[in-house]
Formats: sequence, C-alpha cells, structure tokens
Amino acid sequence: MEPRLLSISSLTCAGLSEDIEMPRDKELIPSLWTRLQSRIPEISNSCGPAMGVVSRSGKLGCVRYAACIQVSSPKNVPDGLDIITVPGGDYAEFVHEGPVSDLFNTCDHIYRSWFPGSGLLPGDGPMVEVYPENFRSDVPNPQIRLLVSVKGRT
Repeated sequence: MEPRLLSISSLTCAGLSEDIEMPRDKELIPSLWTRLQSRIPEISNSCGPAMGVVSRSGKLGCVRYAACIQVSSPKNVPDGLDIITVPGGDYAEFVHEGPVSDLFNTCDHIYRSWFPGSGLLPGDGPMVEVYPENFRSDVPNPQIRLLVSVKGRT
C-alpha cells in the first residue's frame, strides 16, 4: 500500500462531531453519519464530497470524529451543525481497499506499519476519509480515499 504525496488547500466542512474512544467506540460512527444524512438537504452551500475527519480530542484516550460534507463557506451553515476546517498542508493519500467495516484496519496499518518505514512523521493535521459520490456502506469495495497529514523527520 503505497500512498501518493500531495499538498492540499484548506477545506471547510459542515457536519456533526463527537469525541470517540477508539477502537472501543468505533461503532458510534455510523450513527453520526445517519444523523448527518437527514440534515444534508438543509446545507445549501455544499460543494464537495462527504468526509470523515479524525482529529485530536481534548478528552484523554479519545479522537474527535466529524461526519461532514464540504461547503463553499462557513456562512449559512444550519444551526446544530459544526464547522470543521481541514487545514491545508502535506498529506499522504491512500486508497482503502475492501468493505468500509475494515477501514479501521487500514488506518491501523498506516500508523503502525507504513509510517515507521516511510521517512515521514504524522503531521499536525487530521486524517480525512474522503467518500466517493453516492457512497453506500453495503458496497464491497467503495474505494475510500484516506488523506493522512504528514511532515518530514526533524
């Protein structure tokens, strides 16, 4: 599994986020997506794909997971939805092969196996799951892109 290295500009998203203890509470993620699905028609300025954004949490042992959709501006985001910013920077882009239920295993492989031999370190930005248009969780191999923040070794 070799990634493509790329630089991205900052992205603005609207969605729902929650602190989740991984891997224990990973089953809470689908409920975030279900709740967001019912709110998507309210988001008038959507302009890109659905994304799962995994970032640091202020709670010990947790990550902050956001189920979100890219928007053109943080203005006019409906009440009750969070504004999530994916910072621009350097990312390694992986493609998850297999069912969405195996996504955690791919992420684990990236951090435990790929990073140590890559010559790179995890960056300060999030990990971003980029879902294909018309994504369905029952598709056996939906080709989910994973953008992982990277930086050079110091």
